[in-house]
Amino acid sequence: MANIILGCDLNKASEDKKTQKTIAKKLEKVGHNVELAPIGPGPTQNLMGKKKNKGKVVVMLVNGADLQTYKDFYVGMTKGYYHTKYAYFGLEGWISPETCSCKGAKTAKLRKAHDDHSSASFTADIVGMTTEQVMEKYKSKIAYACGSSVEELGNNLVNVIGGGSTSSSKSSESTGGSIKEALKKAVSKWDGDVEIRLVEDTVYVHKIKDPTSTKLQISEYDNALYDNITVTDVNPGTVNHLTLKYGNYDLALQDKNLIKRFGKISQSIKADKSIKDLKSAKSFLNREWNKIRRDDGRSVECKVNGSLKYKSGLWVRVFLPSYFIDDYMYITKVSNDEDGTNNWTTNLTLVDYPPSFGVEEESETKTGGT
Repeated sequence: MANIILGCDLNKASEDKKTQKTIAKKLEKVGHNVELAPIGPGPTQNLMGKKKNKGKVVVMLVNGADLQTYKDFYVGMTKGYYHTKYAYFGLEGWISPETCSCKGAKTAKLRKAHDDHSSASFTADIVGMTTEQVMEKYKSKIAYACGSSVEELGNNLVNVIGGGSTSSSKSSESTGGSIKEALKKAVSKWDGDVEIRLVEDTVYVHKIKDPTSTKLQISEYDNALYDNITVTDVNPGTVNHLTLKYGNYDLALQDKNLIKRFGKISQSIKADKSIKDLKSAKSFLNREWNKIRRDDGRSVECKVNGSLKYKSGLWVRVFLPSYFIDDYMYITKVSNDEDGTNNWTTNLTLVDYPPSFGVEEESETKTGGT
């Protein structure tokens, strides 16, 4: 979760502090760490400029047409004199409904505020835009959430930043569901072909690599420590023989080892309407086969001779004939153990196919090794 600096624009100091504390509680409830900045934009900007706050996220509650602040945050984080990595503006629609309500954010054209002392040229490129248009223009560094009450704004900030919703109801003016759900929806068309992976605080979406391209291997006759191998069948009754009829072609995929162990468990699937030729039919069958292996396949936990080559998100050729495994498997977890004599081992968890939402990078690294 994020380390957040929570600032608040000045309206009425006593009310501003209450609003700030209410929003902070909602963010903390879903796992974020929140530091309250003194009221007003200046103290927040001062905190953004401190090196100790490098990588933190800013949430700034605003109640007016803050063109200068929007631009200042964007320029400062882009050029590096602010050390925070991203900022979310919380629009207090109950104070300034014309510009800060969810409707106003989409329709009200912004002008320089009376207390905006920046040069006209500084905000010239965004004067006349709506808040939503400004955020779209500068989306690499800033975003917004809105609300007609403190409660609604807090819920919508949680949804935009991530961490789940704090309310069972959904506002029609909400800025959307959680980041995770939005990503799932965005890639649903390619489910089984792409994966979403989180590495530290960055999300990557990419096509799943061809397993046969890997040069990594695990063999019980070579680098695997035989007494430290555990194989789990998630669902022994899962399909191990999948067929598809396309025109005059009878296509099939199967796992001979699983058939040998549990008997043939077959399923026939119908061709998708998008299939236009034999190549796309084979692709469709392969994708459906991968989904079965992803959800109901095997997992392997093992130790191998220490090596830094193994990383979560990589494919490995796995040869464990004593466990009826001779296949490509996908690494989900990696850690390393050292016995104090410069001998070390690598602990791996592998599955048949990448999880639908990928895995979080959490490997432990050591110096040395191969």
